[in-house]
Amino acid sequence: MSSFQELIMSVILNPPDENEPLPLSNRKATILGTTITFLIASWIAVLFRLWVRFRIVREPGLDDAFILLAAMTNTVASTCVCLSVYHGLGQHMLYLGIPKMEGFLVLFYIEHNVYITETALIKVSLLLQYFRIFKAGIMRKICIGLLVLVSLWGLGFSIVGWFPCFPVRGFWQRTIGAKCYGFGFGNVQSFIAMFKAHSASNMVLDFIIFLTPLVLFRTPHLRVKNVLAMTGVFAFGAIVVSTSVWRLYSIVAHRAATYPYLDITWFSPTMVILTCIEINLALICASMPIFWPVIEKSFASILVSYELEIVEERVDDHGLAYELEHMRDREGSVKSSATSTRELTQHDDEDGDMARKVYTVGLDPLSEKARTTGLVTDVRSKPKPKWEL
Repeated sequence: MSSFQELIMSVILNPPDENEPLPLSNRKATILGTTITFLIASWIAVLFRLWVRFRIVREPGLDDAFILLAAMTNTVASTCVCLSVYHGLGQHMLYLGIPKMEGFLVLFYIEHNVYITETALIKVSLLLQYFRIFKAGIMRKICIGLLVLVSLWGLGFSIVGWFPCFPVRGFWQRTIGAKCYGFGFGNVQSFIAMFKAHSASNMVLDFIIFLTPLVLFRTPHLRVKNVLAMTGVFAFGAIVVSTSVWRLYSIVAHRAATYPYLDITWFSPTMVILTCIEINLALICASMPIFWPVIEKSFASILVSYELEIVEERVDDHGLAYELEHMRDREGSVKSSATSTRELTQHDDEDGDMARKVYTVGLDPLSEKARTTGLVTDVRSKPKPKWEL
């Protein structure tokens, strides 16, 4: 078994090239740009979700509380990643010096364990969200079972992550002789095995949770529009799972930043970037089903499918008294609603050609007077060009 100190000594005896060109993933611009961009995108999605739940449908729940907590912890982790860039992330560990290395390990300790915690929070939020769909039956029982499993999984790995050494400060103060295990790097085998175990189990749980709602595709008479929306959400979930697989591959390839030699600050940037992308995409994916229908409906009300041309022609004006005398409510009268857009979205003919409707207001359209007097309203409608607002 190899301890942390023994691996450090082997690196000192065979030091890496101090002037080695930085890989793209190790550059400051790459790490900061990716982390900050995805963090902002995920917060936009979460805030949209909360706005819909609190202001539109007015049905907030525990799933919203967990997703908000996950977004907040994700902000803490992302902040630590950004600060790590100024404490050696992306550079060779051997040339950092002990004070800077300890600063990096403190930040790594926080960001890594926050990541472990928030992965569980997001999964719990998704399962609580499924409870709104599956009110009873076998699917609800499956969701309850997954909720118990995810809760125990998250609690177990969080304890191992937050207490990797006794005392805990032994994680970053490697010279005090603390008793460490697992993520605390008591030996290289247990350190690598713990990273692989968490990443692999996280990937499997993501896969199961994102597949669970596929049963909704069996709903009879499901509209094409809903099928496309659900397919989009699942495709987004597939990207999250793919990112998790890529992260696991990175951990295996470099043996949790210990191969071909121990250099956590040099080999971990790829894993750190993939972790940020995975978490932020998961937050967006968990929020999309909540706010997207509202956005889609808003676009539908803004983009008008027909343009109307109204022409009024008075054949004989008998004055207001005549209109009031003959005005009556009958079938065929023109009625409109200020809040309805149904009339703007229905097609009057299948070919999309000009549709013409003529209404005579205030007179019997079959009477002799209708041809010589009264108000004639000519409404012409035609499909509006798709590119024109």
